[in-house]
Amino acid sequence: MRAEVQQVGDSTYLVHGSNTNWVILTEGDAVTLVDTGYPGDREKLLASLAEVGSSPEAITAVLITHAHNDHLGSAEYLRATYGTPVYLHEAEVPHARRAFLHQVTVGEVMKNGWRPGVLPWAVHAIRSGGTAHVPVTAPQPSRASRSGP
Repeated sequence: MRAEVQQVGDSTYLVHGSNTNWVILTEGDAVTLVDTGYPGDREKLLASLAEVGSSPEAITAVLITHAHNDHLGSAEYLRATYGTPVYLHEAEVPHARRAFLHQVTVGEVMKNGWRPGVLPWAVHAIRSGGTAHVPVTAPQPSRASRSGP
């Protein structure tokens, strides 16, 4: 199953991955990627870049909204493979490094397994790398979260 790419602006694409989304922003040949989906979404992520006429080499920055695995999935891969800087709010930087993990546990999810849709989502999340250890080695605070001029 491929990701659904929807153009929502002149140079803005919303990509619906597997139970998560990411955004591709283009400016000429340069690309900024907002979030990266689950670790298991990597092929969909790369295919979505190709669908908008781009490639991972064109990504000038990855912006992560928060450091849960369904947003952070391929950030370290892009950083390590292509040298792409990964930016987050300064409060999320240690979370992206996995100095701590602020994420629902499998046990907490299972307690809610009786609710409609929870078990299928949990199985999908686990299969997609929702519980994988995917730290970003060198995340950087975004300019907007830094103090000073």
